[in-house]
Amino acid sequence: MMSSTQANTNYSEPEYAKSQDRAKMPYYTVDIANHLVPETQDLLEKYSKIPRDQQIEHVHFIRDKAWDIRAYPCIGLGVWLTPQLCRLPVYESILARVKNGAVLMDVGTFIGHDLRRLVYDGAPSEKVIGVDIVNHFDLGYEFFCDLGRFHGQFIEADFLSSSPELMALKGQIDIILVSQLLHQWDWDNQVKALETLISFTKPGSSIVGNQIGNQVAQSVAVEQLPSVVTWRHNQKSFAQMFEEAGKATGSH
Repeated sequence: MMSSTQANTNYSEPEYAKSQDRAKMPYYTVDIANHLVPETQDLLEKYSKIPRDQQIEHVHFIRDKAWDIRAYPCIGLGVWLTPQLCRLPVYESILARVKNGAVLMDVGTFIGHDLRRLVYDGAPSEKVIGVDIVNHFDLGYEFFCDLGRFHGQFIEADFLSSSPELMALKGQIDIILVSQLLHQWDWDNQVKALETLISFTKPGSSIVGNQIGNQVAQSVAVEQLPSVVTWRHNQKSFAQMFEEAGKATGSH
């Protein structure tokens, strides 16, 4: 199931995500083959049935179609080809929980690559939900060649919005995956985002993922985009953010 965003919505995505001329962008790399890591090669070969000698062409074809939808640095640079979830220390525990019926929601899912890895490893696709601010989901089916056999739900919405599809999931999610997303905002907006994520959970739920961080927690201007200021955490400030959001939501 896939739903559509409403028109004239003020999204929380940064200004630089608008369509860009790739030739002028420092975060568009023509050749991203070096990011086609063994885990992704195996997934494409065994899950999607794409031979190794066809994968590089396939990856670049889909990347350029994705870039034309949204000009995110991670798309242009190809870093999305490196899996996030399966490299987390808690992955085996998460996989086991979803196999046993837990519902996982991937916020900022892009083409749903982490969801495909879960399904490849034995999780039922009916138990996974992908949420993103714009539809790259159709490209996900094209990338993984699994239209008709992947039955996860995709929701096209700003997760900070009051989308009816998202409101229906409040308090219903067992595991929230949020990777490479929170670090695009400053401190206050990261806390706001985390409070919203917590609202989807219930007692015993987990929030997992990874973000870009610093040894010294501080505000950082995005390289070559100095007008965009973000907050990068260290372990202490990251825990402090969860403490603040936990108190605000009564989930502390």
